[in-house]
Amino acid sequence: MANSINRLKGLAPLALFLSSYMPLFIIISLRQVWFNSEFFSWGGISWDTFLLMLEKFGVAIISAVCAIVGTIGAYFVFRFIRTDAKNGDNIIIESISNMNDEPLAYLATYIVPIMFQDYGNWIDIVTMVALFYITYCLYIKSKLILVNPILGLKYHIYSFSYKECDIERQGILISTSKDIIETERVKIYNIGYQLYFGYRRQ
Repeated sequence: MANSINRLKGLAPLALFLSSYMPLFIIISLRQVWFNSEFFSWGGISWDTFLLMLEKFGVAIISAVCAIVGTIGAYFVFRFIRTDAKNGDNIIIESISNMNDEPLAYLATYIVPIMFQDYGNWIDIVTMVALFYITYCLYIKSKLILVNPILGLKYHIYSFSYKECDIERQGILISTSKDIIETERVKIYNIGYQLYFGYRRQ
C-alpha cells in the first residue's frame, strides 16, 4: 500500500546530503586554491611538504572529494529509486502545489553564510565540521532530503495530498514529471516518512 514506509538506508542519506552542498564544496575548493595559489607548486615529497599541503589545500581537497562522492552517490541513489518505483502505488492527486522555489531558500539559508568563512585555521574548520554535522542530523529527518539544488536541476518538487481508503494522506513528491495537476493519476513510491518519488502515469 502507498502508506507503507520505506527508508533510505546505508550511505544514501549521506550521498544526498553531500550532493545538496556540491555548489558550496566547489566554491570552497576554488577559493582556497585561489588564495593559496603561490603555494601551488611541486616541492618534493617530505613530511613538511605534506603538512604544508594540508594547511593550504586540505579543505579544498576534502571539499572536492565530498562534491564528487555526493554527486556520484546521488546519481546511483536515484537510479535505484527509479527502478524500485515501478513497484509503487497508483494514486489520484487530490491537491498539489509546486515547491521548486524551496532549493533557492536552501541556498540562501545554508550556503551563503558559510561560503564567506575563513578556512585558514583549525577553529574555523572545526566550526564548519560541527555545523555540517548538526545540519546533517536535521537534514535526514526532514523534507530537506528532497530539497536539493542539484536534484532541482532535473526533478520537480511538489507538496501533495491523495486519498487512500477514505483517508487523506499528504507528503512531498519528487518527480521527473513537470506541472502535475489535481485529478491526475500518478505512480508513487515511498522513500521516507511522507516522502515520495513518483511520476505521471502514461
